[in-house]
Amino acid sequence: MKYLPILALFLVFLIGLNGCSENSSHNSVEQKDESELNEISEHLEQANIQVLDETPEHILEVENLTIFPGDLEPKYSIELIPDQTYGKTGKPYLTRVEACTVDENGRVILTDLRINNESMPFVFNVHVYNADGSYRTLLGGPGRGPGEYGFAYWTQVNDGKVYLYDYTGKRLNVYNANDYSLIRTSLEESWDIRQEDDLRGFFLVGLKVRNDGNISVRFYEHIENTRMKNKYLLMDQFGKRLNYKPYVFLEKLQIATARKSQIQSIPRSFTVDYTLTTITDEGELITADSQEFLIKKYDSEGIYQSSIYYPITGPSFDFGNFIEGSNLSQAEVINALDEVGKELPETSPIIDELRVDDENRIWVAVPTDINSDTYEWWILAPTGELLAKLQRPRDKTIFEIKNGYLYAKEIDEETGAEFVVKYRIELTER
Repeated sequence: MKYLPILALFLVFLIGLNGCSENSSHNSVEQKDESELNEISEHLEQANIQVLDETPEHILEVENLTIFPGDLEPKYSIELIPDQTYGKTGKPYLTRVEACTVDENGRVILTDLRINNESMPFVFNVHVYNADGSYRTLLGGPGRGPGEYGFAYWTQVNDGKVYLYDYTGKRLNVYNANDYSLIRTSLEESWDIRQEDDLRGFFLVGLKVRNDGNISVRFYEHIENTRMKNKYLLMDQFGKRLNYKPYVFLEKLQIATARKSQIQSIPRSFTVDYTLTTITDEGELITADSQEFLIKKYDSEGIYQSSIYYPITGPSFDFGNFIEGSNLSQAEVINALDEVGKELPETSPIIDELRVDDENRIWVAVPTDINSDTYEWWILAPTGELLAKLQRPRDKTIFEIKNGYLYAKEIDEETGAEFVVKYRIELTER
């Protein structure tokens, strides 16, 4: 499923919540004075967001759809108040923060990647910090023994346990969230779900432990050299496949270049049929199309429920500008598109990242400009109503939004060392 000043005002459309129904839109408009309209118009131009005059026909055909105005004003202003830092001072010194999660005790579990030497080019360490920022312990450790790991691909906390997937060892380590001792190690090859015929050739790329204790599992399969097919399934704690309607979608386009037979993903400034996904603690799946602000919801059984749509698009796609900064040739891009029967997009992506917090609010990262290093995060209520907008640099990843706090990466400007800051989220009604 990876950032502060408050943004300028957007044009207000009063939302008739009682009128929200299937294929319904919000059409009450509050008039603003000329100076405010000019300010809103200027902000839209700066953000390079295009508001559509009409909703495309294929969007209107989506079932159980709620449409919001593209220039809707946020209900709240948002401010992030620094509360605590993790890994900024003292040992161990961190170099690159890859992931961060928070357990039920408010302790921060932080994955650090350290570039090493030629014999071992990188080393992962997973550190535990107390809520007050003091260092507590190392979770497991690098290696191949019990509770150890190579590529610490993924960590998560749920129901008093810490789950860590070791991509190198193809195993899931489970630790006690009180003393961080190892509970068990489960090899991926031993999982019943792995023996299913429809998963032959698939690679595991994501796990989400739900509140019911079951695990949503994400696999992907290479389709020739151009696409990846993703599949979501459900298993229990021991790898047994459970009754769940599989959700299948296509990943980003990849390009086979002539240079050393490399496979290169097309950068995020250019995507075709790219589906972003995130999962709630209850197991609900939320997806978004990178080219359209269309967000779909599926229940914990994988059954489609409803959709949210904002009629906005990204700036016009500049192919020449894209080629300049991509290390790809025009021929390589065109050939890759031809292989999957696609054409150059008319606009740049409108969504780059998607996540959900513990209150099931949806956080959508909208690029402010095709060449910008800043995201404009749209924070939506579970119903889709726009609550707030937040600007944040792309490289300062938001890791977790929990219990009214946001945990995000920060970077020391002098040393380049990375650490995590815990911010209190303050929403003020406008």
